[in-house]
Amino acid sequence: MKTLETKRMILRLWQEADLADLYEYAKEDNVGVNAGWPKHESIEQSKIILDRFISEKDVYAIVYKDNGKVIGSIGVHNRPNSDLNKTQREIGYVLSKSYWNQGLMTEAVREVIRYVFRNMRIDILWCAHFDFNLRSKRVIEKCGFKYYKEEKREAKLIGKTYRTLLYILEKEDYIDIDYLQ
Repeated sequence: MKTLETKRMILRLWQEADLADLYEYAKEDNVGVNAGWPKHESIEQSKIILDRFISEKDVYAIVYKDNGKVIGSIGVHNRPNSDLNKTQREIGYVLSKSYWNQGLMTEAVREVIRYVFRNMRIDILWCAHFDFNLRSKRVIEKCGFKYYKEEKREAKLIGKTYRTLLYILEKEDYIDIDYLQ
């Protein structure tokens, strides 16, 4: 994946040096649970995730330009078991609580959407949120996704099943606006 840049952030592949920043936000209450994983209890737990990010190369580290810290992640993953017969991926993301409600994730998602539709042969992007995660819902809607359906998804790592709302954005409906202005 190519390094991307927005007005306030750099989206790049993960590096070994990012471990402390990953652990810093992954250990925060309510950060991971919104994405379906438990908060990290140790830096060793974060190291396992970091190693996966580095090897799979489908998740960006979100670096905040003002301080050079990794403040979250955003990935473009294969979308399994879809009922739509088109090429597709799913966007997933997480952001440190210290950076919530500043429009940062909307800015990052828009840049990833732009990259995917301009540079990859993808027809549909999916995005989803648990029914209780209203922050993600706002990001998804601001980025032009349209509600598609509801399903039950088990958040395996936290052992619960939640109502998940799924949204899609089709390439033919995407409007390529310069979000950096």
